[in-house]
Amino acid sequence: MTTTPFTTVTELRAQHELVTDLQRAVRLDAARLTQLPHPAPERDPLTEGVTGTESLAPVAAGTAEVARQRTFDEVLEQRVSDRFYSDESVSPAALARIVRAARDFDRSTWQDDAQADLGLDFLVAARSVDGAAPAIYRLVDDTFMPLALLPERGAEDLVLQIEFAYAPVILIALAPFANLLARWGDHGERLANTRAAAAISAALHEAASLGIAGSPFAGFLASGLRRLIDADGYANAQMFAASFGHPAE
Repeated sequence: MTTTPFTTVTELRAQHELVTDLQRAVRLDAARLTQLPHPAPERDPLTEGVTGTESLAPVAAGTAEVARQRTFDEVLEQRVSDRFYSDESVSPAALARIVRAARDFDRSTWQDDAQADLGLDFLVAARSVDGAAPAIYRLVDDTFMPLALLPERGAEDLVLQIEFAYAPVILIALAPFANLLARWGDHGERLANTRAAAAISAALHEAASLGIAGSPFAGFLASGLRRLIDADGYANAQMFAASFGHPAE
């Protein structure tokens, strides 16, 4: 009987060598760079809910002006990440400001992709918002349109970091991941992550200026999110998220 010898330690490759090979494999040379970006493919449909929302009414964001409590410089000097919040609900007008800050930053910074209908999609999981039932919403013009119900119990199964399970608001950034890969090649994944992080950061800064606390985090577990909306992790992929609420005393 013959046996296959085990790989010796000297044959194992160092981690940095593997990383270097991967970096070289996806590195674009001058010829490939001139070919990017590829023409944008047709945008896959935006995510829809998979739980019934017939009983939920849209929530108007309102036109009331929300006063800033801190300047941008003060936000940068004083910002912290708050993971725990008070019982005070968030106003739809303030939430709309936060969502628009993320959306407008993405559209203005990556204008070519936005014009190609490859902008990020921003959804809010609202548990404690004035006049809103616990659900996932998309801001359309000045109205939060319901997509999916949020479970009243068992929210711990939706997130890895349990402290965010019942946050008043969670803002998630979804990318048309498959189409970004088709447009940018391997660079599309890095671009999607960069854009999502930048947009969520803009939302956190806007919230802080309004006196609303927040914390970035990974977001919903893919298995949990797919029970609520039809984000498959490829055509529409959640990239990053943040929780929001009034700071606890």
